[in-house]
Amino acid sequence: MNRHNSQRHHPRAPETGKTQQGAPQQAAPEILGSWQRCIEDYHLDPGRSLRVPRLSDSELQEARSLQDSLLHSADPVFERLRHLGGNSGYCVLVSDANGIVLREYIDSNRGQELAEKGLSVGTVWSENLVGTNGLGTCLATGEALTVYAGEHFGRELQRFSCSSAPLIAPDGDIIGTLDISTYAQGDKIGQGLALNLVCDTADQIEAAMFRYAYARHHLLALVRSPLADAGQSNALLAVNDSGWILGATSAALLQLGVLERCLIVGQGLATLTGASLEDVQRAPWSLQQGQGSGCWLMRLAGDTPRPHAPAPAASNSAARPHIDSQLYRAAGGDPTLQRNADICHRVLNRDICILLQGETGTGKEVWARAIHDSSARHDKPFVTLNCAAIPESLIESELFGYSAGTFTGGLKGGKVGKIEASNGGTLFLDEIGDMPLMLQARLLRVLAEGEITPLGQIKPVRIDLHVICATHRDLAGAVAQGEFREDLYYRISGVRIGLLSLRERQDRLALIEQVFAQLRESDSVVLDAQALQVLGNYHWPGNIRQLKNALQFALCMCDGRAVRITDLPDEVFPPAPGEPVCQDVSSVPDAAAVPPHRLVSLGASATTPADGASATEQEGEAAQILGALQQHRWVVIRAAQALGISRSTLHRKIRKYGLTDA
Repeated sequence: MNRHNSQRHHPRAPETGKTQQGAPQQAAPEILGSWQRCIEDYHLDPGRSLRVPRLSDSELQEARSLQDSLLHSADPVFERLRHLGGNSGYCVLVSDANGIVLREYIDSNRGQELAEKGLSVGTVWSENLVGTNGLGTCLATGEALTVYAGEHFGRELQRFSCSSAPLIAPDGDIIGTLDISTYAQGDKIGQGLALNLVCDTADQIEAAMFRYAYARHHLLALVRSPLADAGQSNALLAVNDSGWILGATSAALLQLGVLERCLIVGQGLATLTGASLEDVQRAPWSLQQGQGSGCWLMRLAGDTPRPHAPAPAASNSAARPHIDSQLYRAAGGDPTLQRNADICHRVLNRDICILLQGETGTGKEVWARAIHDSSARHDKPFVTLNCAAIPESLIESELFGYSAGTFTGGLKGGKVGKIEASNGGTLFLDEIGDMPLMLQARLLRVLAEGEITPLGQIKPVRIDLHVICATHRDLAGAVAQGEFREDLYYRISGVRIGLLSLRERQDRLALIEQVFAQLRESDSVVLDAQALQVLGNYHWPGNIRQLKNALQFALCMCDGRAVRITDLPDEVFPPAPGEPVCQDVSSVPDAAAVPPHRLVSLGASATTPADGASATEQEGEAAQILGALQQHRWVVIRAAQALGISRSTLHRKIRKYGLTDA
């Protein structure tokens, strides 16, 4: 069973009839391709003695903590795996995306024997280290497969049969593998049951994580009969209140015949299925034609709240807080950000510094305040300092304060610095990457010793401080170039949280609607669906900050009833033929990250070169524009709306082609 994923890497296969030295002659292309990588790319020797790497206990605990926030939601599925491992003689393993085994279910005697051979928690099975094997080759190809006996690259593994399937997160990323291993007996065909079992179980785990991630949205199931139990389906869609599709499981993509998530995420449910959200909520909806033909679309019974996460077995973490916390509101409906919220909740009220990294305008201060408000320090000060906005000569006094008489022209009674002002609460240092090196050394000492000495003062002041830092820079790169202290970097980055840009967020349409609702002065003003689609397709180099500016402009330009595409600023439209592209190419999202169908000016591609329009094409465009203007009696706003472009773009084209109302 192939598992569709937009991030999947497909390895190259060798030419037909050619095999690598030592590779099994009748192996499948994915096995031959793996052997080719092992020899040509990894420079491994199939005759060498295999030594599977193993992590230390602390390294294993760190690797586990990153996955537990998602995998805990599939605990009922893992309990069934425990029963399987205890009664069938299989060794069941769960790895992360690096091939590190995080969980094992091996209660039987045979399973224990397999574990002693190296199939156990903490071992690392990435293909580049171990060679062709079930876990590592599954991660390399992104496909479910069985590696049987002599197909293994290492001779020590050739007694085993390993069937693996990728574990896919709600956002479509492969986050690990599920593997069932046993001794090789008979032939490979006999392992078909194990492969089917591992694929079905991986689908169940993906569906459990998906339900958890999208618990606050509408969940719809694809089933084969209107009498089926939707709760048992692994083919799920997540839809927001406006009917926009936010996510889909691999099983849903398979039933719909869709190869990539980006082809449906961001589409309206009605566009994809012909049914509105209200239609499906009233009764099961039959998909008669096109995608999903022969399936029924049903809502999952009940709106169950997000489950609370049990604490990991080796951790003293408190139970997961309720979904209505400030952090989850900041995360919105994006699975990656929800996972970040999970991580932040696990480290709240601990002496761990948090580093927020993301582009300008992604809401780093919003996240910092949400972390503060969700912590036990919520009733204490939250103090911010933008290290890039204060002159280097003043930042030291701003941070540490000064006593009376320290400076000529200073405040008579001295000044309390930001660090001391945040005593007992949270200090948020924005753009920490722009802090001068001299001050970095002083800040490091403050964090290490828990005390400061204001300028002009001798006696230190004890402080109780929690620091959250943020930056849009690559601090690791700055450390390598000597622009940022390495010891401070590791001190402030106890937990690193990456904030997605607006173009990367799967919930961007819902977020646009949410920001619009906050900015409008009256609930009677709505955002037209066509305008929402244009906003959703724009790449937003300035992220949420730029979005707010664009919506405020549109609200000023609208007629008071609805914001339409003619009210939007020019910047959100793709360039028309003959217009230069002014955007930074590095800020344009990958084609797989956004829905491919874009509303473009006069149907021209956004990638049309500036000089690519022929004279005939320009004449056709001029005639189309003139026809629209005449049809609407030269009311520019109406003509622009009919053409699907902004008013200012239409005015430029009128001037370009010299059109007049003659």
